[in-house]
Amino acid sequence: MATRPKWNKTKYPGVRYREHETRKHGIQPDKYFTITYKYKGKTKTESIGWASQGAKAQDAANVLSELKVNQTQGKFPRTLKQKKEMAAAELEEQEARDRAEKDKGITFDEIWAQFYRPQAEANKAAKSWKREESLHRIWISPAIGDCPFASVSATDLEKIKTNMSEKGRSPRSIQYALATVRQVYNVAKNLDIFKGDNPVKKIKMPKMDNRRTRFLSEDEADQLLDVLLERNPLLHSVSLVSLYCGLRAGEIIELEWKDLNFAEDMILIRDAKNGFSRHAFMTKQVKKELRELRKQVDPDQKPVFSAQRGKKLNEVSRLFNEAVDELGLNVGIDDRRQKVVFHTLRHTFASWLVQRGTPLYTVAKLMGHSTLAMTERYAHLAPDNLKAAVAVLEN
Repeated sequence: MATRPKWNKTKYPGVRYREHETRKHGIQPDKYFTITYKYKGKTKTESIGWASQGAKAQDAANVLSELKVNQTQGKFPRTLKQKKEMAAAELEEQEARDRAEKDKGITFDEIWAQFYRPQAEANKAAKSWKREESLHRIWISPAIGDCPFASVSATDLEKIKTNMSEKGRSPRSIQYALATVRQVYNVAKNLDIFKGDNPVKKIKMPKMDNRRTRFLSEDEADQLLDVLLERNPLLHSVSLVSLYCGLRAGEIIELEWKDLNFAEDMILIRDAKNGFSRHAFMTKQVKKELRELRKQVDPDQKPVFSAQRGKKLNEVSRLFNEAVDELGLNVGIDDRRQKVVFHTLRHTFASWLVQRGTPLYTVAKLMGHSTLAMTERYAHLAPDNLKAAVAVLEN
């Protein structure tokens, strides 16, 4: 049967101790101190601690005296438990103040390097991340990189707009740079690193109309396809699908043979840009070209359009731009929206449909536009249709 510990009185009323059976503190046995007092009519005994941990009879007596005075005067703490809880709370508040002070000093570039960059590199497409990294290195960091993250102001962000504008950067590029800054603050808030308001909210984004409006005439399209067929038959096929089916370059590159339904003349575009799958339809010319291509490739090849050894294409060949230059389609054109690029083929598809009287709603569905507003840029190509609609009122 275990023996109960022997408690010894000290010269301080209410302070007792017991000795450890084996452990020494100096040459004396280690002593464990407690205090005993009345609180709300009940006797309370609370631990002060071991002498080897710094506890002393005098200190225990001082604590006991403080608690009794507080009880008499109606102050806190009135118990040793309350005293410890208040000390812990004060310590936590001080640590929070220290963290807040430290957070004020951490710079935008430090947040970028420690928190934003790792998640962006891991979760974003390589092309998107490289674009953001370039904007940060050239425009964002020079303007706000050394600024305390919590103190970046609208005035600081205006420097990015001004610097980019003075160097002739497009409104779209400026928007992209500010959007990148906004994402950094959003990530910091999600990680509880930053508690304030996103400063980008206070910035007025530059207005712009970055939509491409150029489309090819039938003669220009025929000439371009002829040059491409001579230079690169595979690129000719890719261009034909974009021109007569309205597919984006990325959608064409992702096509697999299982997506082509020759019996129904249909092409399945899986997980398109707006997040939904849709169907496109093959013209006789496209169908014939794709069937001929199917005969030429390895039966096990998954991508419809592949580079060497059956690997998926990474991007549309630069030969397309060379063909455009050979035909002089961009001679004398400075506005990038009017320049012929691969995406012009998709615009041409929509423009030709509208010119032939296809309703905008139908064009929107074929293009995979998420809203009809995206298709309205082609409305001016059907003035006769609009005029005919108003003429109904005359009957």
